[in-house]
Amino acid sequence: MKSLVKTLFIPLALSATFMASTPASADHQEGHASQLNAEMKKMGFNFKRSGSAKTLEDLQNYVTEFRKHAENAKQNGYSDSPEAFQKGIDQLLTGLAGVQAALDQQDLDLAKQKMKKLNDIKKKYHSKFDV
Repeated sequence: MKSLVKTLFIPLALSATFMASTPASADHQEGHASQLNAEMKKMGFNFKRSGSAKTLEDLQNYVTEFRKHAENAKQNGYSDSPEAFQKGIDQLLTGLAGVQAALDQQDLDLAKQKMKKLNDIKKKYHSKFDV
């Protein structure tokens, strides 16, 4: 009798555990995608604001926020093509280092030019990921 209970109970318990964990896993993936989407939107918002920056301080604030959200996005990753996503984020961060160097030199115009070039990276990877 005990072996019959074990034979029936163990698969039933495993099935119930799997079924209970599946929605949580789907919710986790949905939450992950939502978080990544939010970070990308914040990057775009700060990118747009950087184009109208009138002072080094304003641009520095936008660049700092952009970098923060790019680093957050990098940590969140993109599950469909993680290597390509990481490569794109790394290119953005490298480009931001050039913007920061221009800011450090107190050259607002150069910093804004370098910031605009980041749009090429955005277009390339948004096209690649069809977003």
